[in-house]
Amino acid sequence: MKRFLEQTFYELLEVSRSATPEEISRAWERARALYGPASIAAYTLLRPDEAARLGARIDEARAVLLDPEARAAYDARLPSDEARVSRTSEVAPQASPPPAAPKAPFAVPSAFVPPEGAAWTGDLLRQAREARGLSIGQMADRIKVSRVHIEAVESERFDQLPVAVYLRGIVMCIARELRLDGQKVARSYLERASSPRAGR
Repeated sequence: MKRFLEQTFYELLEVSRSATPEEISRAWERARALYGPASIAAYTLLRPDEAARLGARIDEARAVLLDPEARAAYDARLPSDEARVSRTSEVAPQASPPPAAPKAPFAVPSAFVPPEGAAWTGDLLRQAREARGLSIGQMADRIKVSRVHIEAVESERFDQLPVAVYLRGIVMCIARELRLDGQKVARSYLERASSPRAGR
């Protein structure tokens, strides 16, 4: 069996190349339930870093396959034998598929590079989220944190956030979903939240 990083998005979600958006969404929900942060399978079978990479790839698969343009570009990048598998009931494949476009819509998640040594502010967390192509609503669904809290974290409305012990957990969840160092981000953000200027 291929390692998850070697699997195509269709293999990863266990759907056919002709899967409908509804089938892809259901497959993504199954995969997240099986390998998500709270999953026993992920906890016992994978190292934390592997589980994080798998979760990110599952989310990337969903984002690409539910976007018609991104999906078409991704399909064009698959090996020709992969491309022929699901096209038997569609239009006959071309003798040679067009070369992949240089622009890869699904490469966005790796675009964010945090400034070296910078303090983790709400604005920097917002930039990281947007670089991953996530809306606040999508982030809230993934980490099971109220979008109100996520908005308050990003806008640094500290008076609307819970006490430090809970805030730390929220910030760590956000950071992990963005593939950042949760401990480092939470420590930096809480230092900012507890500074004298925070209440102003």
